[in-house]
Amino acid sequence: MMKFSIIIPFKKANPYLEECMVHFKKQTFKDFEIILLPDFNEKFSYPKSRVIPTGEVKPSKKRNIGVKKAKGDFVVFIDDDAYPEKDFLENALKYFNDRKVGAVGGPQLTPPSDNLVQHISGEVLSSFGAGSMGVRYKIGRKTKEVNELPTCNLIIRKDLVKKAGYFDEALLTAEDSKLCFALRELGFKIMYVPDVVVYHHRRVSVKKHMRQMYIYARDLAWLLKDKQEKSIIFNIHPLPSLFLIGVVAGFFLALLNPILELIYIAVLLVYLVVFMLASIARNVLHFPLILLGIILTHISYGIGFLAGLISRKPRTAKITLKETSKSF
Repeated sequence: MMKFSIIIPFKKANPYLEECMVHFKKQTFKDFEIILLPDFNEKFSYPKSRVIPTGEVKPSKKRNIGVKKAKGDFVVFIDDDAYPEKDFLENALKYFNDRKVGAVGGPQLTPPSDNLVQHISGEVLSSFGAGSMGVRYKIGRKTKEVNELPTCNLIIRKDLVKKAGYFDEALLTAEDSKLCFALRELGFKIMYVPDVVVYHHRRVSVKKHMRQMYIYARDLAWLLKDKQEKSIIFNIHPLPSLFLIGVVAGFFLALLNPILELIYIAVLLVYLVVFMLASIARNVLHFPLILLGIILTHISYGIGFLAGLISRKPRTAKITLKETSKSF
């Protein structure tokens, strides 16, 4: 049995996938296979790879198919628009010497080749404005145990994926969060490790970035409504929604009373100052754009979370137009 099975879901061949394959070819650790999961059958000449067409289904369904076909001890999840550092697999392996470690993942950095909007997106996501999630988008100072990690950089013991119930195929996103929560309930640790690095291309426009944040938040809200997840994700994810409600409600209350108006203005000023300083800490030259990006991210994430609370989770692994288009 080989060590790693790398599982890559995607719709069809694209330049980002080519880039990803080039970097896996450069890995210092060679004991791996690559399972490619396009919608329909395509011919590839990548070394160490197998192609398994899946039909037009969600990435969660594709990943489950990949796990069931995998021959490795560990399954490696990465997106087709991401690529690994050359020591990615070698560095990851050592953390599994601890039998209580169920999953490992590290930073997903913005590639140098991305455009300005993409780099601003990366700065927003790695800033204080992203809360505890920001460490995923930069190289952290130390290894630490976390609640969840995303499937653009996630390595799991293969046998544990089955024990945890596989990915939730009804979810477009947040299926990785749900699986990580299940692993923790089984008594295994999810470890963020700074030296297991991938580069992940950001969305190419502000609209697409906001749409992505909306969908992430909506799907996490669907998890929140699952009784088993309340104690885990209620701590941070609703905050943008609560702030958004406060801003809207506070505006109307401020019209009624001068004291409430002063409090309202003071709260907004504190918000702006805190995240202006966070933006400057990320990049002095681009801080106005980063600050704007943080505000827009909070708005889209807040609206998405509220939308998830009042809507119903899909029941199918098929990707529906409603799921992907009813957002920014």
